[in-house]
Amino acid sequence: MEGQRLQQAREGAGARREAILRLTLSVGVQTWGTDVAALERYWKAADDLGYARITYGDGLGDWTHDGWTMLGALAVLTKRARIGPAVTYAFDAAAHHPSWLAKRALAVDHLSGGRLDLRLAVGAEDRGAADVWNAHDLPYPSPGTRLAVLEESVAIVRGLWRSPGGFDHEGSRYALHGARLGAQPVQEGGPPIWIAAMGPKALALTARCADGWEASYVSPDGFAARWQQLSTLLRAEGRAPGALRRSIELDASVTKAGGARHAALERFRIARGLEPGHPLLDTVLAGDGSALAERVAAYEAAGATDLMLGFVDFPSTTMLETFARDVLDGRPAM
Repeated sequence: MEGQRLQQAREGAGARREAILRLTLSVGVQTWGTDVAALERYWKAADDLGYARITYGDGLGDWTHDGWTMLGALAVLTKRARIGPAVTYAFDAAAHHPSWLAKRALAVDHLSGGRLDLRLAVGAEDRGAADVWNAHDLPYPSPGTRLAVLEESVAIVRGLWRSPGGFDHEGSRYALHGARLGAQPVQEGGPPIWIAAMGPKALALTARCADGWEASYVSPDGFAARWQQLSTLLRAEGRAPGALRRSIELDASVTKAGGARHAALERFRIARGLEPGHPLLDTVLAGDGSALAERVAAYEAAGATDLMLGFVDFPSTTMLETFARDVLDGRPAM
C-alpha cells in the first residue's frame, strides 16, 4: 500500500512543483538513520515530490552513518533538491579540519551539480553533546573556543574555494601556506554557508560571515525576536538583512484532513517521552493541512524564508506525501 501511495503522489509531482515554486517560503526535509535502503527510498520520494532541500545528519551520534559519505550518495540519488548536512561541525579539528571540510564539500558540490549548502553549527550547550565527544576521548571545546574556531574555519573554507593559486592564512588556531584544493566549486564562490545559531554571540557570528541562518525548535514569536536581533547585527556589519536566508527547523506530525491537532501532539509527546507542557510541544507542526498551513504562514510572517521539517513517521513517506499534497500543493485530502 505504501508503494501505491508513493506512486500516486509521484504522478502529480509536476503540478506540485509548479505550486511549490509559487510559494515564498521554501520547504525542505531532514533525514537521519542507518537503514540505507529506507534512506534511498525517502530521498528519491522527497526529490520527486518537489521538496526544496534534503539534509542528512553528521556527527558521532549512533543515529547516523558518516555524514559526508552519505551526502555523496544523496547527491547522486537526487536531481533537483538542494542538499547538505543538517549541520556539520568545524569548531575543532577533531570533527573536521577546515581544509578537509572544504575538500569534502567541494566533492559533494561536484557530485550534485552545484546543489550543496554547507550548514554549520556552533555546538549545543547541553551535557549530552559533550558526553558524545567525551565517550570517544575527544574534549568538547568551550563555547568561546567553538565560536572563535568556527569563524576562523569559515574564512579558511572560503579562502580555499576562492584561491586556486594557493591560499595563505595565519590565525589563532590554524596556519596555511600555499594551500590549494585543485578543482574549483561548481557554484561561483563556493556553496552557500549557513550557520545554526540561537544565542547572541552566535547570532553576531552569523551576521559577520554567514550566507544563511537557521534557528531550531522555537515558536514564531521566538523566531521573530531572534530575526530582529540578527537584522540589527547585519546592518551594523553593513549587510542588507534581506539578502540572508532564514530557516526554522521543526518537528512535524501530519494528520489526514480533519485530524485533531491535540491528538497528533499527544502521540508525539508520548513517543518522545516528554512531560505534558514541555516547551518543545509548542513548536511542533501538528494537525491536518489547514492547521499546518496556518502555522507555516506564521513562521513566514515572522521572517522565515525556509522551513526544515523532520517528519515524525520517518522513514515512512506517508507524512512526507501528505504534507506535499495538502500544504505545498494546497489541495484538500482525497
